[in-house]
Amino acid sequence: MHHRSVAPEKISKTALVTCEHGDHRSPWFSRIEKRKRSGDSVLIDEICVVGFPSRLGGADTELDHQIRVWQHLGLKVHLIHTAQLDHNCHLMRMSERGCVIHAPCDWNACTGKHVISYCNAGFLENLEEISSKAKSTTFVNCMTWLFEKEKDCHRRGLIDFFVYQTDHAMDKVAHDLRTLNPNYRPHKIKPYFHLDEFPMIDGRDEDTFRFGRLSRSDPAKFHPSQLWIYEAMVAPVLKSGVMLGVDAGIRAKIGHEPDWIRAYPPGELSAQEVYRHSHCIIQATETYENLPRIGFEAMASGCLLIVDDRGGWRELVQHGKTGFLCSDERAFVYYSSRAAYESNERNS
Repeated sequence: MHHRSVAPEKISKTALVTCEHGDHRSPWFSRIEKRKRSGDSVLIDEICVVGFPSRLGGADTELDHQIRVWQHLGLKVHLIHTAQLDHNCHLMRMSERGCVIHAPCDWNACTGKHVISYCNAGFLENLEEISSKAKSTTFVNCMTWLFEKEKDCHRRGLIDFFVYQTDHAMDKVAHDLRTLNPNYRPHKIKPYFHLDEFPMIDGRDEDTFRFGRLSRSDPAKFHPSQLWIYEAMVAPVLKSGVMLGVDAGIRAKIGHEPDWIRAYPPGELSAQEVYRHSHCIIQATETYENLPRIGFEAMASGCLLIVDDRGGWRELVQHGKTGFLCSDERAFVYYSSRAAYESNERNS
């Protein structure tokens, strides 16, 4: 198995992110079209983010990595959170990394700036005021469905640009957005992944078959048969699991984990610690994922992916080469058992 073959590109000095729009490519946000004003292209030297990066959730993690790109290219990054900064926010040390941190919901800080937000509900709730002050507004919906407030804001012409990471996510929402407002400007990007934060891990203990799963504590992220898969899969040695993102609501759905699986609430363990433990990430969900960031993280760390055969996982995993795609619970059991027995295959 090859685990690093689909990791995103390193930073390029020629573009912030490559975006695809129609039949041409252009640098996104290093050169942005002022469509609302004069139609002229302008260079920008700062950007304003509504929201805050964190280690929890794909959207906040992608934002964290994207900020590195903007700063690498010399942009001043302003951060306006939509809530009070909590412990997870402070752990990001964004001020030390050179970002300008404004008071929560200080929309005056948007004045005259290009404003972007990654899947943040507070941005949508306050977009009328934000839009009245900003040069432009961009919304990055990391889901594969539309928020009701997103539809309302687009109907009213408050969102200048929409950004997507995959064709399948864009295709799922484009028709509805064009119907609501024909002035719909989608851009597809190649998201940046900061590889240095997830070094390749060799030499995991082979005395047990070690697996993990991690996500937000959203019940939809957990298939009701997740624990059954772990129980039913077989291994030539003892099994040892780690689950991150488990709380009372998750246990109410999937049951209580056996004593050979350690379960942690969100934020109590780092993603790197999960990957350090695990030969494989065995993750069944009920969601249609866009482009799961944990796929990049796991492959970079040398973990084999055993995941759902749908959505963004198909963008990340080449079945039988970089991981296994599973159509149902029994496929999860088969490929997990195969990975347990075929150590040379899973480590190659």
